[in-house]
Amino acid sequence: MSSLLNLVSRFEKFGLQEIVRPENAKWRPVGIKHSGTVATAETFTQKIESTKLIHAIMISIGESTTATGAAEQGTLADDLTSLALEAPSGEIKHMTADMNKALAIATGQGKALSTGFYLITFSDPRIPEAMPLPGWLFKPLNLVMVDNAPAGSNYHHVIISVLESFVPQGIDISKWKVLYERYFTDESYGTATGEKPYDHEVTRNVYGYLYEMDDDGTLDNDIFNKLKIVGEKPGAEHVPVDNQWISHIREENAMQAGVALPTGFFYVAWPKGYDTGQYKSLKSIVNIPTAGTDAGLRVLERYAK
Repeated sequence: MSSLLNLVSRFEKFGLQEIVRPENAKWRPVGIKHSGTVATAETFTQKIESTKLIHAIMISIGESTTATGAAEQGTLADDLTSLALEAPSGEIKHMTADMNKALAIATGQGKALSTGFYLITFSDPRIPEAMPLPGWLFKPLNLVMVDNAPAGSNYHHVIISVLESFVPQGIDISKWKVLYERYFTDESYGTATGEKPYDHEVTRNVYGYLYEMDDDGTLDNDIFNKLKIVGEKPGAEHVPVDNQWISHIREENAMQAGVALPTGFFYVAWPKGYDTGQYKSLKSIVNIPTAGTDAGLRVLERYAK
């Protein structure tokens, strides 16, 4: 458990060893969802109630000809299309399911998630501000999952569990920050070529951008070949990434993670945070070398607040 999520080293660093003692941190099943209609895409919503600290949420999905009540999930498959975690104050997580798979690699979990599995985390060893989610302060907390249509006469079966721990006595969580991971824009550039902008939020201390590239909905490594990031404010322009080859960024990602990111993804990290609030405008500018069918881009922004 602690190896999977890097929890021990993460919390020992902050003197919080009690959080990950074997009797304190454990997985708990919270729900099972079944398709209501055969071979039909659906949205599943699972309420997550917790009086503890939530470190992670694990999701698995499979399909079979059994409608409900199956003890097993049938054949596991990567059949989710999007994931969101919603609190009364707004979305904490909002990502495509493919982003979730790529994020597990980019953030250093050490391996790719197995087929049919998805993992939402609240801590990252490289983001000191990001702490476990106090479940009792974010209720009602809803996990919203969208699937694609299962094949033939099949139904989907989704299982959800959470990794929790008690709050040790004497620990002040009043100033803890939550790790938000969301994309805000789904940009399409059609059959255009050349440099195209993608607008970012400019109110956050960002720790990383996860880029998802596609051509007409199919993930693609080559639809864009270069990245520039430009921040503008009165009297100044900053270019923290200046026409870097995306293939080189992907190779750097693979070197750091120990495994290549999935097709269509690359990650730009700022371990100490990047103050985007200083700008009036912040854009990623991607270059399209050759016209595709419909070049598309989404960027997951990771920040703590």
